[in-house]
Amino acid sequence: MQLRKRVDPKPEECLEGQAPLANMREGEKATITHITGDINVVRRLSEMGLTPGCEIKLLRKCGFRGPIEVEVRGAALALGYVLASEICVQPTKAP
Repeated sequence: MQLRKRVDPKPEECLEGQAPLANMREGEKATITHITGDINVVRRLSEMGLTPGCEIKLLRKCGFRGPIEVEVRGAALALGYVLASEICVQPTKAP
């Protein structure tokens, strides 16, 4: 059995005023600013419609670093915790 390395969100890679998607709370909306992963991560997320400038809403967050469900462009997507940690977002101000 191979153990997986624990990966924490990297807030130091997000600019000031931004945070990893994994740090958002349920119901919050934000705009994607950039993705900190390698080219394969960027390609995979762009295929799913997660691109910079896109508005995103966190629908559900599972405990124990489980999947995160988000709404993007009218579709619900589930992302793994590590993948969500590589997406930097700018929180949207509530009206």
